[in-house]
Amino acid sequence: MEDNKGKKRYSLRRKMIQYNLTVTLISLILCGVIFVASVSIIVGDYIHSDINFFLSAISETMESKLSYCGDTITRLRGSTLLMDYLENTGESRTEEDEEYVRQIRAEFDKQVSISSQSSLGAGVPPLIRQVYLFDQEGQHLSSSYYAMMYAEIAGSDKTFEGIYRQYLQDIRKGNHYGYYPEGEDSIFLAFPVYDDGMERQGSILFQLDQSAIEYIMQDMGKYENSFWAFFDTEGNYVYGKDADAILKEKETILYTFKTEPYKAKAGGSSYRIFKKELGLNLQVVLGIPENQSLILMYNSVKVYVIVIALITGAACLIFVYMIYRMTRPLKEVTDKLLEVKEGKFEAKLPDYGSEEFHEISQVFNDMTAYIDHLVKQVYEKQLSIKDMEMKFLQTQMNPHFMFNVLNTIALQAQMDGNTDVYKMISSFSQLIQAKIYRNSSEKVQIRQELEYVNYYLYLQSYRYGDRLEYEIKVEDPTLAELYIPKLCIQLIVENAVVHGIEPKTENGKVEVHIYAEDESLYIDTTDNGIGFESEGIIPLPISQEGESKSHNHVGLNNAHHIIRLMYGEEYGIKIYSKPGEGTRVSICIPFDDGQDRRESPCTE
Repeated sequence: MEDNKGKKRYSLRRKMIQYNLTVTLISLILCGVIFVASVSIIVGDYIHSDINFFLSAISETMESKLSYCGDTITRLRGSTLLMDYLENTGESRTEEDEEYVRQIRAEFDKQVSISSQSSLGAGVPPLIRQVYLFDQEGQHLSSSYYAMMYAEIAGSDKTFEGIYRQYLQDIRKGNHYGYYPEGEDSIFLAFPVYDDGMERQGSILFQLDQSAIEYIMQDMGKYENSFWAFFDTEGNYVYGKDADAILKEKETILYTFKTEPYKAKAGGSSYRIFKKELGLNLQVVLGIPENQSLILMYNSVKVYVIVIALITGAACLIFVYMIYRMTRPLKEVTDKLLEVKEGKFEAKLPDYGSEEFHEISQVFNDMTAYIDHLVKQVYEKQLSIKDMEMKFLQTQMNPHFMFNVLNTIALQAQMDGNTDVYKMISSFSQLIQAKIYRNSSEKVQIRQELEYVNYYLYLQSYRYGDRLEYEIKVEDPTLAELYIPKLCIQLIVENAVVHGIEPKTENGKVEVHIYAEDESLYIDTTDNGIGFESEGIIPLPISQEGESKSHNHVGLNNAHHIIRLMYGEEYGIKIYSKPGEGTRVSICIPFDDGQDRRESPCTE
């Protein structure tokens, strides 16, 4: 027997270990997943923020470098000497002396200022190598960052003159600017120079160093498969690197107007795209693959994943060991519970050294003692219940005698021909009987409840005379066959007469309207009495603080509470009031045939 008991104890413990270990393992894994996901989201936000800042910073750097070109054009237009030089072309140019030409070249070098900080690069060739200014006749002024030999100057003049002729052809086609990649190291930018009347007096050409552009963009190479590309405002490709992906989606990306980096498809892959207008009818598009963000996030959280896995494994081992030691008394507890199941309520557990099992032992022993006590007391309670039933039957004898007396008086009044007294006594008898006697179901049909209402209003009409007018309207006769909590309508009508009509000096009216709407039953009781002190919806339960005894609204609160207990929280009573104009109390319940009911939420 001992061996069998030992095997059973081991099996029970093993099952408990398995179940608890499973729950613990799942919980730890779930917590780990949530932790890693949370860290990934947080780190992801930082990574995306860093990438967005990186893309914006590169674009702003490029924009600041190119601002030199726009500033140069502005300075040239602001130079009276240079603008006069451009306007005086043709025969007047032959009269120029050497001193004037020297002044013009000095003024041009000053305004171009090709060695200024805005044009220089940081440890790399400047962004702008040379600047040429052509007049209408094709004569030019030039400025170069590097000192050039005569042969180099002649070659440079020839190159710029060729670009200028190409630009003149584009002007005739309606283009006012031009970008011309030349060779593998230069890009030429051509723009008009206007006078104050916005007439083109000349053209200015800039030679951009591609190596300087690539130096500015070199950090894009840190991200595998990234790209960058320059386009003019017409969408024509100017220059870029690894731009095949953007060229395939050019029409979509170039016409997406966003001021912040965003996620988009390019070349079949997801990229973080940023487009920026640089001025001079030029725009740059930068793209970094979205998977680079995932790689960075994985590298950030993989250490946490390994640590969480190790912690989970160690926690499982510790948990198994602790459960094994702490569940030794469970077999004895199980045996005692089986004894209680068989009715041996005198079963007791021993005192344990463990605090937790000591408390279990104490609670178990107290519980069995209490159950034993309850079993012994049950017969006495049954006798008490029977005694209470007898007293209840006795309390009904006096009202029964009162109803007989009232019926006798009513019968005598009828025999004497006093119909009004007969009706009043009969109505009063029926109303009192409805209030005292209740069925076990606590519900009555609406037609019966309306009889109680008629009894009450009939009696009150004799009390108030012409001051009280009432009307009861049921839109569909079949609704009168449905069930409602007993005296629910009568209570609300009584409240309307006593608290609404009675304090009013003018004539009053009470209307009861029963109708169906949205698969629910509505019973509206409306009076034109004094109303509540506040306007609008009166929240239930109504507070009793500050209310006088004559204005106690416990009945309304109780009726609302009973309806919600019977049918659910979505049903009940709503009160709408306006001081001095009256009150409408609306009951909303489901269609109740006395057996089952349909769930139909009430609308406002």
